[in-house]
Amino acid sequence: MLISEKVILLLLLLGTFLLVSQLLPKVRTLSLKRGFVAIPENRSSHTSITPSFGGVSFYIALLVFFILSFSQENGWLIGTLLFAISVIFFTGLKDDLKDISPKAKLLGQWIAICALLVHPEFRITDLHGFLGITALPTLVSVLFSTFLYVSLINAYNLIDGIDGLASIIGIVVASAFGLSFFIIGLYFYVGLCVVIVGMLLAFLRFNFSSKRKLFMGDTGSLILGLLFGVLAMRLLSVGYSPVDALGIGRSETPLLVLAILSIPAFDIVRVVCIRKIHKKPFFSPDRNHLHHVLIDSGLSHAKASLLAGGINIILIGVVYAALLQYDLGTASIVLLASYLVLTVSLFIVNKRLGPKRIKVKLRRFLFKISHPTPNISAEKQLKFNKKLKLIRIFFF
Repeated sequence: MLISEKVILLLLLLGTFLLVSQLLPKVRTLSLKRGFVAIPENRSSHTSITPSFGGVSFYIALLVFFILSFSQENGWLIGTLLFAISVIFFTGLKDDLKDISPKAKLLGQWIAICALLVHPEFRITDLHGFLGITALPTLVSVLFSTFLYVSLINAYNLIDGIDGLASIIGIVVASAFGLSFFIIGLYFYVGLCVVIVGMLLAFLRFNFSSKRKLFMGDTGSLILGLLFGVLAMRLLSVGYSPVDALGIGRSETPLLVLAILSIPAFDIVRVVCIRKIHKKPFFSPDRNHLHHVLIDSGLSHAKASLLAGGINIILIGVVYAALLQYDLGTASIVLLASYLVLTVSLFIVNKRLGPKRIKVKLRRFLFKISHPTPNISAEKQLKFNKKLKLIRIFFF
């Protein structure tokens, strides 16, 4: 890659960071002025009213990138991406403004995905021997790709539950994809990854702030989930020669993609299994997500997010090293063993948190009895909990 192209990527990173940094305060001010905020609920990990439209700045930054990248050669590609992202953005915006049903949200996702599937770079047509599967029939390709898109979009949406987690995981995922595309030589996708990293770095400053806090909302998490699906599909659709530059076989690429998306994939599979065991609907709310377990164990939002990001980096590194040194079978065993260790660790931590959760439910019950008036602020509930702790019986 030429030095000038490296400079362009650096400028793109800085430009995106500065653009989003300038947009976020304006988005926050407008959200507060119009009353577009997230109000804490029983399952919420935050305790104060917070604007939740950070994803608006993401959409604007992506529009700028697409305009700057547009050419006759990639016009169809950019047009497809722009349409899909716009549909998913307005779906998320509608949900942030006024909660919509899961079916309505899935409809918006389906429309965006259908637009992407028209482009051959954005769906899986061949697994090249992974799990013994080669070329896929058109119908199977469309259905399988749709399933993966929907799963990833909602998996990423679901991890956006504490400060910093979605951003840090997003930075790790985009960086891993970006490095892969850099080695392969697909520079448009490298630029897209750089834009994602730049806007998430800018957003982190506000998401972790105590005075200027802002959430990305569904406007942000749905866009990012869709983009990560696009990046995954593109890496899976490249030919043999480009993949050779990564030092792995074509049939090993799906495992590398799974490792890159480890935390969102692991979290959604784990939660679905738990809900299935307890015979609960898929969309039923609970506190079984990875981030819930981590913060319930006493970690701060920042520490829990950094820990999850660190685990994702380790899984990517371990799997890639296993693919380079051994073979697909060994690397698959390494990844499955890592998931098993993580599952057992979370089970042990979650089991120890049982008594603590009982205390939390008891506090909420007593609070409702003593404050029958609806719409009580979260601050009053915190003061009530502090008074209970002074009793030193069951409430320490």
